[in-house]
Amino acid sequence: MKKGQPIGIVLLIVCSTLSGNLAAKIYTWVDKNGKTHFSDQPINNEEVTTINPQKHNNIVSTVAKSNQWQQDYNEAKLAKAEQTKKSAQKKKVKQAVCNQLKSQMATIEQGGRLFVMSADGERKYQSEVQLKADMKRLTKAYKKTCR
Repeated sequence: MKKGQPIGIVLLIVCSTLSGNLAAKIYTWVDKNGKTHFSDQPINNEEVTTINPQKHNNIVSTVAKSNQWQQDYNEAKLAKAEQTKKSAQKKKVKQAVCNQLKSQMATIEQGGRLFVMSADGERKYQSEVQLKADMKRLTKAYKKTCR
């Protein structure tokens, strides 16, 4: 047996027997001088009023609901979560735009004959000058948006 174990057992027994008084009734009375007294035992000679303490299943939830700071904290937490969600959504859209720009630049870099479809369905092939201008425009947009 360890050295401190018997002391711990004795303390456990004492605490469990004394905890019965925690649920005791509270008695109050006013003496001849008008002074109010409180006790856990009634007095025979005086008119005694019994006070029953309120019982709460969870005092933390009761206190948390009534505290203004808790409400402010919860509102700030929700606002921060909403801001984080919006930021993530903007980042996702930005990434999609960057991927589209990269794809268009890669298509031009591959070379070959590139064309643009007209409204009547006819292919109009781009010249080297047009491809260089498109590449310059796409590179500028990529640097501005993605870096």
